[in-house]
Amino acid sequence: MATADDVPYTKDAAASEEKASWPQNSDSSSARIETVENAPPPNRITVDKATERAVLRKLDYRIVPMVMWVYLMNMMDRVNIGNARLFGLEEDLNLANGQFQLAVSVLFVTYCLFEAPSNMIIKRLRPARYLAGLTVAWGFVATFSAFVNNFAALVACRLLLGLFEAGFFPGVVLYLSMFYSRRSLALRIAYFYGTAAASGVAGGLVAYGISFMDGDHGWRAWRWIILINGLPTIITGFVIPFVLPNSPETAKFLTEEDKINLIRIHESQVGSARNLREMEWPDVKDGLKDWTTWAYCFALFPMLTMLYSFVVFLPTIIHGLGTWTATEVQAMTVPVYAVGAIVYITCARLSDLTQRRGYFIMGSIVSSMAGYGMLIAEKGSAVSYAGTFFVSIGIFVSAGISFAWVPTNNPRYGKRAISTGLHLTIGNSSGVASPFLFQDSFIPGYAASIGMLGFSLCLNILLHLHFKRQNRLRDEGKFDHLMEGKTEEEIEAMGEKSPRFRFAT
Repeated sequence: MATADDVPYTKDAAASEEKASWPQNSDSSSARIETVENAPPPNRITVDKATERAVLRKLDYRIVPMVMWVYLMNMMDRVNIGNARLFGLEEDLNLANGQFQLAVSVLFVTYCLFEAPSNMIIKRLRPARYLAGLTVAWGFVATFSAFVNNFAALVACRLLLGLFEAGFFPGVVLYLSMFYSRRSLALRIAYFYGTAAASGVAGGLVAYGISFMDGDHGWRAWRWIILINGLPTIITGFVIPFVLPNSPETAKFLTEEDKINLIRIHESQVGSARNLREMEWPDVKDGLKDWTTWAYCFALFPMLTMLYSFVVFLPTIIHGLGTWTATEVQAMTVPVYAVGAIVYITCARLSDLTQRRGYFIMGSIVSSMAGYGMLIAEKGSAVSYAGTFFVSIGIFVSAGISFAWVPTNNPRYGKRAISTGLHLTIGNSSGVASPFLFQDSFIPGYAASIGMLGFSLCLNILLHLHFKRQNRLRDEGKFDHLMEGKTEEEIEAMGEKSPRFRFAT
């Protein structure tokens, strides 16, 4: 059966892709465009807005819905343990004090260990099939987690779940950057990452419906929640290769002209040098030495600490605000996630249009801090519940736009791959500690959350001011001397170091 690619991904095809990744030299700028391989340099032929929108629309219809669906499965498989907790998981497995939090956090041990390495190899493999294999693997682990009978088995399943899920998120961020340019990337990452909020809506609704199955066939509701969430993931994994292409050059649903235009769109913004689309180790080393790489990483750590603690413990937080039943609590989580998702996608759209990232990140962090303040104040159930909306808005917007900020400001593929991988590795390592924020009492956890978000706010302000200063100096021509004696291709190969490059701020 045919997959989403129009040619088999053989060594010859891979070589063809590599060749297609940048325009070939031509003796005549008026040479007829027959294929991707002989497209002239993009700085000579531009793509009009209507054509660009048409190409992006094809990508959006094919790629975005699939990665959103898979991430929905990913998040539901990972965090449904929070819903399962309300329906007897701790009691049935005889979990001692703190063991539930440990089971939640241990997933991130294997998750973090394999994120960056996965990003370094994804392009050497067939990206779509690589992501599909990961999906099938974690789907089986998630499904069979419904059969665990003790703490040790639960921990083993969580470790395996982290292992197979590790490469998915950073892989998709890198995958999307292969298709979408810096002007359109944040919104597509928003559609993708916004599914985390949608997973809260879907997870709450699914758990609400499944709660009525408690006792069916001798199974408690928590087992049904885990089982029914896991099965669709396995099916989805087998479908992925037939929907997602491995690269723009092998996408069956794009015409030859579409492929040419897509390359021109990318290269009109960052250039056509080889290292902008291919891995080169000097660029990887630059990523490791760049202080902004590490600032991005440690700014993300508090954001994801809040995210992971929030999505797992939101049902428990709401349950503590009143006398609602477990089923009613599940229903009350739905609007919290829905509002977070809507605001995030709106902000991501504005961020792409303005090429401003820092303003949205900083403003949303303040929103989360205000939300935690409302929870600390304990001014009544209504105020506290409203606070969860402010927290939801803040954590989804801040982390989500940060995911787009890193690839936007790193046009060289090697630097982008390592920076994105490290960004998510260090950020996701927060998942190890986040469950323990709310182990015994929520109020200390809220106070710690505000402090950590304050630290993240300071780092994001620093990054924002740094990139603004860099753009100003380039506008003033302070770095123009770096282009002296260089060819056009050498200037483009400088990536973000080129005096022509302007950072998203």
